[in-house]
Amino acid sequence: MISVGARETLLDLIDEITVSLEELQKCEESGELDLYGEGAKAAFVQILEFVQQRWDEGPDQGLDFDIEEHFPV
Repeated sequence: MISVGARETLLDLIDEITVSLEELQKCEESGELDLYGEGAKAAFVQILEFVQQRWDEGPDQGLDFDIEEHFPV
């Protein structure tokens, strides 16, 4: 197990969610997104928006865009 602080954990989580959203977006664009994928995409968007709204450092850490515009649900 890797021991890191809360900030690094949050940054890693943002990266993982963003990568997952990009993959789901590609599936959606190619018509391969199933109901599970649609639900996952909606949940990931909601999580990123939650972090963006509550974390003061969010914009400085890459959350400086309209998440729902970039990843429409």
